[in-house]
Amino acid sequence: MFLIGKGSQILRARCLLASLPIFLASCAQELPPVATQSHPNPPTPTTSPTPILSSQLPALPSAKQESKSLQSNTVYCPQDLQFPGFPAWYQETLRHFACQLQTQYGLPARVVIPALQNARFSARALALMTPPPPSATPRPPYPWWRYRNRFLQEDRIQKGIHFWQEHAQIIEQVSRKYGVSPYILMGILNIETGFGAFQGNFPVLDANLSLAAGLPARRNFFLYQTAETLKLAARLGVPVNTLRGSEAGAMGMSQFLASSYLQYGTVWNDPPGEGLPDLWRSVPDVLASTSRFFLAHGWQAGQPVLLPATVTSPAQAKSLLQGRYSLATLARFGVRPSNEASTLPGSMLVGLLQLQTEEGPRFYLACPNFYAIMGYNPSINYSATVWAYANALQARLG
Repeated sequence: MFLIGKGSQILRARCLLASLPIFLASCAQELPPVATQSHPNPPTPTTSPTPILSSQLPALPSAKQESKSLQSNTVYCPQDLQFPGFPAWYQETLRHFACQLQTQYGLPARVVIPALQNARFSARALALMTPPPPSATPRPPYPWWRYRNRFLQEDRIQKGIHFWQEHAQIIEQVSRKYGVSPYILMGILNIETGFGAFQGNFPVLDANLSLAAGLPARRNFFLYQTAETLKLAARLGVPVNTLRGSEAGAMGMSQFLASSYLQYGTVWNDPPGEGLPDLWRSVPDVLASTSRFFLAHGWQAGQPVLLPATVTSPAQAKSLLQGRYSLATLARFGVRPSNEASTLPGSMLVGLLQLQTEEGPRFYLACPNFYAIMGYNPSINYSATVWAYANALQARLG
């Protein structure tokens, strides 16, 4: 456990560059099969970025210093700009990106141009993130119980028990401060990185730029993450090419995108404004930052996440699977929680879900905390599996 105290900003920056000999499994998302690329892959660079010695790292700038250093009125957008790490068919797109990062996101040319010219196209990230082509025969939905069982295997339960025992004190402290269920936090860390075991080794800038260039439908999103990645590197005081993460550009034990890192990243027990957290190695920072994310997305302390439901008419219940309704309204249609009914107000808005279990489809009521988890990942299977793991771990811990 890395407890980084107030003022130890240089140490925090150095910790971020520790080598992570890991590869991110794409199990945290329900990813489609890798699609065939329409363009040949560019030659793979034969050299990797030169390792940065900790003694060479600058001190972390403050948010105020960062704002001043990133602002500039000079826009540099010549038509002959070249980006040697990207294929010829993306050169015009990269030139447009270089201008947009300056004019739309307020980043100076001295930050944008060298970063983009040193970036490398990631065919692998693009392949992993490219949706499959439309099919005349739609694939059946992946059943929840199969997805769930991948993350509730005994070795994962044991990892959760070991992690809890090793960090019990800080887990309890963070839970008491923020009111977020510690078991739900364990469910997130389990699915995202196996409690930090596989955090990803894609250069984050390369991944974001490649996805912005290669996925036109999501271009604005990934260009925004590119801008946030450049800002994050400036705040951390590290070269942008040292930031590593998933093929989607997510970083650290809890897999924060750059925008979430900047918005919700919290240094445990340091006053606001005292630098950014180490989400790769500091367990207290990771737990506090993830808790802040949940609070911002509607987490309600002490409330349930998902409740088994009883229904009097399954056919009628299926008409209620879209939208959210008060418990009182659902009760009039014969839909009620199987338990905890007496403790929940009739005005609580919930969603009705039908999840595929080994025994067949089952109805559940998704409470506001379920949708807070969906703010992390919009997959119903994902959020339900976080809940299932939390329950399984809590039962084993006693």
